[in-house]
Amino acid sequence: MSALGMQWSMACAELPCNDVSAVSVLVFLLPLAALIALVLAWPLARFLPRRRMLGWILAVAGVAGYVWFSAGPMTAVAGAFAVAVVGLAFIRGHAVQAA
Repeated sequence: MSALGMQWSMACAELPCNDVSAVSVLVFLLPLAALIALVLAWPLARFLPRRRMLGWILAVAGVAGYVWFSAGPMTAVAGAFAVAVVGLAFIRGHAVQAA
């Protein structure tokens, strides 16, 4: 049998077929994670100065890390989530900056 004429049953011998392109469930929970991050950043914003540029950079890096590491170890996901929380707190910061 040639490679072009290979049947599907030979390509995937076990059922259910293992899919290497699976998406982690954490990606689907991203909106919920964003809401939780906002709730956690709200009280933290009292103690941090308002630095919007740094905050947006950290928030975007945290979201990107959350999605990137969602299929990896939970500590990496938690670290990315923490970076996003700190970034959101910097965006909303209320503390007075030292001169």
